[in-house]
Amino acid sequence: AKGLMKSSIRDPNPVIFLENELLYNEVFEVPDIDYTIPLGIASIKRSGTDITITSFSRGVRAAMEAAELLDKNNISAEVIDLRTLRPLDTETIINSVKKTNRIVSVEEGWMSSGVGAEIISSITSSAFDYLDAPPERIAALDIPLPYASNLEKLCIPDKENIYNLCMTLF
Repeated sequence: AKGLMKSSIRDPNPVIFLENELLYNEVFEVPDIDYTIPLGIASIKRSGTDITITSFSRGVRAAMEAAELLDKNNISAEVIDLRTLRPLDTETIINSVKKTNRIVSVEEGWMSSGVGAEIISSITSSAFDYLDAPPERIAALDIPLPYASNLEKLCIPDKENIYNLCMTLF
């Protein structure tokens, strides 16, 4: 977040920087040095050979946890942290799908008009012949998001939901 924030501030173009307030209580290492992360460049958080899982913000943690569950079933998942949504690093995603031949897009927003739709559109346009299974996406339930934390957790994709969806592709 620090590197993306600094890049956003220094960019001469208008930038909208959104953060998930549920990450405020999370603990992360924050380097003391002055550094930036280029906008529009995704990060491969985990290399894999069998399936690509894309996400951003808080969904990356759930994707990483699902990848660990998949690993127990000898399925190697590549997890991509999108980091920025516009510009979207479709090149990294497409290259990953060409390697893994499967993709699941994870987001905490609603599925309708979501980032996952754009990712799958890009994949079917540019890497359709590489797919061994239909591209899939998982998102929040199509209901108003409850404020109560126990109900909110039931509405947002978690590691089990992601794992189960990934398993349907094999």
